[in-house]
Amino acid sequence: MSGICGICEPGRPFPAGALQPMLASLALPADGPPLESVDTGVALGVMPRWPGQELATIPGVRVALDADLVLTNAWEEDLKRAGAPAGPMTLAERVAWLYLALDVKFLDRLEGAFSLALWDDRRRRLLLAIDGAGIQQLYWRSEGGRLLFASRAGAVCAVQNQPVEVAPDALMQYLLFTVVPAPLAIYRGLRKLEPGRCLLFGAHRVHEHQYWDMAYPESSAKDWRYWAQEVRAGIRAAVHRHLQDCRPETTGAYLSGGTDSSSVVAFTAERFSPTNTFSIYFAEERYSEIGYARITANRFSTKHHEHRLTAQDALAIIPKLCSYYDEPFANSSAIGAYFCAWMAHENGVRVLLAGDGGDEIFAGNERYASDKKFARYQVLPGWLRKGLIEPAASLLPRNGSWLSLPRRYVQRARIPNPRRIFSYGPFFSTPPEEMFEPDFLGQVPPSAWMQIADAHFHRLPRTSELNRMMYFDLKMILADNDLRKVAGTAELAGIRPRFPFLDRRLVELTGRIPSRLKLRGTEKRFVFKRAMRGILPDEVLAKKKHGFGVPIGVWLLEEPSLQAMLRDVLCDSRARQRGYVRREFVEQLLSLQSREDAAFYGDAVWSLVALELWHRQTAELPGRSALVF
Repeated sequence: MSGICGICEPGRPFPAGALQPMLASLALPADGPPLESVDTGVALGVMPRWPGQELATIPGVRVALDADLVLTNAWEEDLKRAGAPAGPMTLAERVAWLYLALDVKFLDRLEGAFSLALWDDRRRRLLLAIDGAGIQQLYWRSEGGRLLFASRAGAVCAVQNQPVEVAPDALMQYLLFTVVPAPLAIYRGLRKLEPGRCLLFGAHRVHEHQYWDMAYPESSAKDWRYWAQEVRAGIRAAVHRHLQDCRPETTGAYLSGGTDSSSVVAFTAERFSPTNTFSIYFAEERYSEIGYARITANRFSTKHHEHRLTAQDALAIIPKLCSYYDEPFANSSAIGAYFCAWMAHENGVRVLLAGDGGDEIFAGNERYASDKKFARYQVLPGWLRKGLIEPAASLLPRNGSWLSLPRRYVQRARIPNPRRIFSYGPFFSTPPEEMFEPDFLGQVPPSAWMQIADAHFHRLPRTSELNRMMYFDLKMILADNDLRKVAGTAELAGIRPRFPFLDRRLVELTGRIPSRLKLRGTEKRFVFKRAMRGILPDEVLAKKKHGFGVPIGVWLLEEPSLQAMLRDVLCDSRARQRGYVRREFVEQLLSLQSREDAAFYGDAVWSLVALELWHRQTAELPGRSALVF
């Protein structure tokens, strides 16, 4: 994995090669030669693969940068004011001079994806930061008066003094949410920066600061027609900004068949004709949207490429994916994302534009509409709910018949968000003592399970329930999960992804749109769809949301080679002795997967398989310990 790394230890003179273990942990085939800058107090390193991954030194400042930025020409006046030299400079040098001009506020001027480490020699201070959307990531660890940091967890583990141990609280978060959410990381003492945050380390103290965050200063002064025009112009401008330094023959777009990827293709086609587009599909029709992808490809006369993904493809890439991610990661659609990026690389493309983020800024997720049905219950007077409806509902049967529907509705409506969002899943609908071993559950009791999720959901108290849900999804569904999927698999395939829907100017625009125009009644993406009328094909605009899922649950049940892998992984003595998931619960999931819903329960089974594969391929490497209670 390309990226940055370093060690900050005030007063310590670092010799050349001090970062070799960290840089080696970052390296992938095709990465360039490592870059290192050492001095008293700090050592900075970069493992480069793409433009913008650089080291720079100017008077008083050193920078390690991993950035894919837009609108850097807007810095010229600030650079002149700081006394920057005339003539060509690298991007890292420009960032360093921008810091001299604006101090920490320079982060507000960085638009695009980035992670950076900046050493201020005059203040003897280290600054770490990542972009506001969380496209890039940084891990850090404070130990013994020094700070370790890297783009990858393994690079920090490679140089830490203490034994590397799995953190029970992070492991529980993985089991609940299929990913370890920031600020946690899978190992004890290791942390991740959250989107839009910077860290300052000086005088042996760590201080974190939120330099940018999503806000919802809704404006009700305009009608939907005004906002539709603004949205159309905003998406077009964002896509065009992300094409500024690209060449048509080496640039393309993911095309799932949904409205977001289709919109990216539509506005890319205004600049690059033909646009390269890439889709995957499946024999299992429930998961395939290839028909809609072909409609979009035909509409914009793209140079379209397709790959039919099979269970054998999945079997071939699963070990590579589990090895790539330093933390357990169970988003099975990473399999499809990898093959899409791989296909692009095979066709000479090096930059792919993705549609991720559209659901979270335009209210496209199905639960936004379905949750509205439950929110209506809370509007009823308390005396009516508690004095009449709930006592009456408690008399109805508990089975799955139609007579039980009112009872089940009331039960779910009484669950506050964000827990209600996840209440359908097996890990939230099963009693904890039936799922987890007592020692593990004692380390991470249910009272602690929702702390991170609750903090995100309730961070914006003075806004609508819809905005809170979208804000939550920006943090835990997008930054912690989907962006890790796309960015990681793209890099593994030799592709640099870009995310126009996460362009800061577009994101901030959507925060001003009234909630009622994002979700009108139960119609999702109301103003977005009006904005894209006449641009996207009607069939694509009208289609039901599908997503980018992979039929992993079906494959694990029906494909002999994946069945064999499943048995080998979950029935092995190592898996039985981990000490966190009860064997009876694993067997229950496997039974429900085969008898009731292969897709639904298969996702939970896959999360256990992915966890065990991660243990074997990453956590049990030499020098790392197993889970310790």
